[in-house]
Amino acid sequence: MSVNSQYASALRELKTKQAHLLEEVGDQWRTPEDLFWGINAVFGPFDMDLFTDGDNAHCARYYTAEDNALTQDWTADLNGGKGFANPPYSRPCKDEDGNDMTGMITIMNKAKTERDQGAKLAFLIRGVPSETWWPELADHICFIKGRVGFKLPDWFIPANDKQKASSAGFAGAIAIFDKEWRGGPISYIHRDSLRAQGKKLLDMVEAAAEKKAATYITGTIETRPDTAEQGEPIIAPQVSAKIDIEEQIAKVLTEPANSVWPIEVLTLVEQAFSANPNTKTEFRQQTLCERVNQRLLDNVLKNDIIAELNSMLARCEQVEDAA
Repeated sequence: MSVNSQYASALRELKTKQAHLLEEVGDQWRTPEDLFWGINAVFGPFDMDLFTDGDNAHCARYYTAEDNALTQDWTADLNGGKGFANPPYSRPCKDEDGNDMTGMITIMNKAKTERDQGAKLAFLIRGVPSETWWPELADHICFIKGRVGFKLPDWFIPANDKQKASSAGFAGAIAIFDKEWRGGPISYIHRDSLRAQGKKLLDMVEAAAEKKAATYITGTIETRPDTAEQGEPIIAPQVSAKIDIEEQIAKVLTEPANSVWPIEVLTLVEQAFSANPNTKTEFRQQTLCERVNQRLLDNVLKNDIIAELNSMLARCEQVEDAA
C-alpha cells in the first residue's frame, strides 16, 4: 500500500523539474549496472530492490518511496529469495503516519530483524566502520578495493555545465545479512573484478535479448495474400508486443556462477582434489563447491561429504596436466 510523505512528494516534484543541480540528487544516486550485476553474480541472484525511486530499480520487483520499505515485510515479499539495497543516507525522516522512512541506523536494525526472520539481504554501503550505523551484527562484510562511483539518475537534467558528477567516489562494502551464511566474517574483492563479472553477465543478457528479438520478429513475418503481392513479406501486428527481456535475464542469471565460497567449502573441495590430483578442472571445482555448500547446509558430516566427492571424482576422466 502506497503512503504519502513530504519525502515522497519532494522526490516526485524533483523528478519533474526541467533542470537539476547535483546537490539535489541526494539519495537517488544510481548503482552502476556493471557493479550491480557483479554483486549479483557473487552474492545473488537478487529478486527485489528494496530502496528505489521507481526509475532506478535493478530488479523486476522493488519498493519505492511511496511504498516506504521500512514498513514492508521483506521476508514475506522475498519468499525465500534475496534482496538488494543501495540504501538512502539522508537524515532520518518519517511518513505522514509517523513511520521511519530513512535513517541508516533504522535501516540496519530493520535488516537485522528481517534476517532473524529468514530474509537474505545484500546492502551496498559506504565502507566506513567508524559510522554509528555500521552493521556490526551483519553475517559478512565484503570490503570493495578501489573507490566506488555512482551514476546520476536517468531523470537528471543538468541546470548548467557545472553539474557534472565527480569520478572520485568513496570506499564501499557489501553487508550480507543471512543467518545461513557459512563463510568468515570478512572478505575483500576488487571493484574491477565485480565490474568485469557484471559486464560478462550484461553481455550474456544482451546477446540473449537480441537472439530472442530476432527470433520473435522472424516468427511474425507472414504473407497477406489478399492485399500483398505474392511472396511479399509483412510484419504482423504482434511484432509491436513487448519482448520479455526479464525472461531472458532470468534464464541467464537464475543460478550465476559463484566465485566466493566459504573457507570451509574450499577446504573440503581441495582435500578431494588432493586425493584425486589428475581430475581438477575449473568446471569440476565449481560443481564440487556447489555440492559441498548444499551438503553443509543439510548438516551432512564432513567425512561423508569427502567420501561423496571422492566417489564423484573417481568417475571423472583424468586430465593429464592437472596434477
